[in-house]
Amino acid sequence: MQEVIAQIFSYIWGVWRFRWLALATAWVVALAGWMFVYQMPESYVATARVYVDNNNLLGPLLRGLAIQPNTEQRISMMSRTLLTRPNLEKVMRMTDLDLQVQNAREQEEFLDELRSAISLTGDRTNTSLYAIKVQDESRDTAKRITQALITVFIESSLIDKRQDSSGAQDFLDDQI
Repeated sequence: MQEVIAQIFSYIWGVWRFRWLALATAWVVALAGWMFVYQMPESYVATARVYVDNNNLLGPLLRGLAIQPNTEQRISMMSRTLLTRPNLEKVMRMTDLDLQVQNAREQEEFLDELRSAISLTGDRTNTSLYAIKVQDESRDTAKRITQALITVFIESSLIDKRQDSSGAQDFLDDQI
């Protein structure tokens, strides 16, 4: 026990002896860290969670008559088509980001940057739940892009549902 106490006192004496060097080192490291953080660009992330109803309204009616479509495939295809060029151009127009570009080359570069700033992920436990994340230097821009993506997502979902309903109605009419 006496040796442990002696060792602790020797450590305390060593720290006390080099206290000014340790204090100066801590200040240099802190200042360097503060400068590094100050130089980092601001980045905001806007997120939205979208629930897509997998239950088709006509599913019970078509159970014995037709092959049920694979809803996971349809939703994954819809999520892949959300980041296509026409949809990204629509998002640019909806958020007035197209006013920042002057020619076709700048528009291509901007669309690539926009595509890389958007992240679309699915929930592993619930296949109907998706997360849309947009990272941008401006908080308002990230929010507007996220809202525009939700609007495009809903519009494309409604168009698909209308086409499915009309196709199912035609099928039922043919069967009757």
